[in-house]
Amino acid sequence: MHTKKTPATRIAQLERLCARQKESLANLRKLIRMNSIINTASRDQEKLLKTIMRTARSVMQAEASSLMMIDETAGDLVYAVALGEKGKTVKEKFRIKIGQGISGWVAQHGKPLVVPDVTKDPRFYSRVDKETGFVTRSIICVPLKTRNKTIGVLQAINPSNKTAFSQRDLSIFREFATISAVAIENALVHSYEIEEERLRNQLDIARKIQQNLFPSVMPAINGIQCYAVNHAARSVSGDLYDFLVFPDNRIGVLIGDVSGKGIPASLFMVSMVTNLRFFAQAYNDPAEIFNRVNKVLVDESTFGMFITAALLIFDPDKKAVHYVNAGHIPPIRLNKQLGTCTELDRALSPPLGIIKGIKYEKRELPLTHGDTYLLYTDGITEARNAREYEFGTRRLLATVKNGSANPKELVNYVFNQVKSFSSDADKRDDVTLVSAGYC
Repeated sequence: MHTKKTPATRIAQLERLCARQKESLANLRKLIRMNSIINTASRDQEKLLKTIMRTARSVMQAEASSLMMIDETAGDLVYAVALGEKGKTVKEKFRIKIGQGISGWVAQHGKPLVVPDVTKDPRFYSRVDKETGFVTRSIICVPLKTRNKTIGVLQAINPSNKTAFSQRDLSIFREFATISAVAIENALVHSYEIEEERLRNQLDIARKIQQNLFPSVMPAINGIQCYAVNHAARSVSGDLYDFLVFPDNRIGVLIGDVSGKGIPASLFMVSMVTNLRFFAQAYNDPAEIFNRVNKVLVDESTFGMFITAALLIFDPDKKAVHYVNAGHIPPIRLNKQLGTCTELDRALSPPLGIIKGIKYEKRELPLTHGDTYLLYTDGITEARNAREYEFGTRRLLATVKNGSANPKELVNYVFNQVKSFSSDADKRDDVTLVSAGYC
């Protein structure tokens, strides 16, 4: 049996429906206004967060509000912005563990929470109130999500127009959080783009500095001709080469490979070349030059960086080559007239920048007409083809043997052979080739 509704009952129902519709319309207007405010806010993240918090506090008519972001490294919630009487103190002093307190629970579960009376909720974390003197009565807290991932939480504390927050307040606050999360993500993307552009500019500057450090002129003195190429796997190279021209017409040929890549390797390389040029002005002996450079690099080395290097000094007048090797791949000596193609002795000394006070050994080799030396980095022998086979030392020796005695022609021939062998996707290492020939 159905109870017949009286006109008064129907009027009351219509009034409640009308009130809810008015509330929904008012909330919609608020969301439109909030969306406009946030979307026109600065892309500066800190300014945006403050705009979000001011808007949240106004919309929810709250005494205070806070926005906390998840620090994934520490596993904490960090107060990005906290508005209200004690906002500055809260922001500077407190971090909340994921799962701790109301905000920590929301961050952990990714679900909103309305707490009309915090004294009746065991999850409430009272330490902030105790240390700031602020009195929290009621909280509404929602997760900030982007791509189904919680990146932070948004809180409104103590409504100023009523005793407590209720479930009816949740709808507009959740929508506001959605708008805010999208704006925060956009600001983060923008900041990443700015940082990426800044790094690209720095890399470009580093590349130009490094390229200016490489010799622009290939020396040809007293029968010695030189040539080199360098191709970086990244914007800057960890490989290095240099030519040293001594007053008595001797020529030094250097090659090196810094452990690591990128800007740190490039800076370490600059230090190496700068110090080598400095000490080459004072010392004729390649071993002593390395001794001095090593001492500086040991003092400057960070993150365990070091340099493998080989230095050949050609003395046509005495028909000799002085050779020192600090942990580098042995150079190759080609003589087309004699039909020989062999590696020099492997290094007995460690790389530069590892052991302080070590004394490097010098070898003396005969210099014969027709001798052409090829120095290279491991980007040559470790180049891989599509089947992941390395170019290797044996293939390199065969390639050099088939090459020209002219340094420029030999370098270009070897480089093109390695390039043809290797996969287009194989750009994992820097490639450097240096050659000097006695014609």
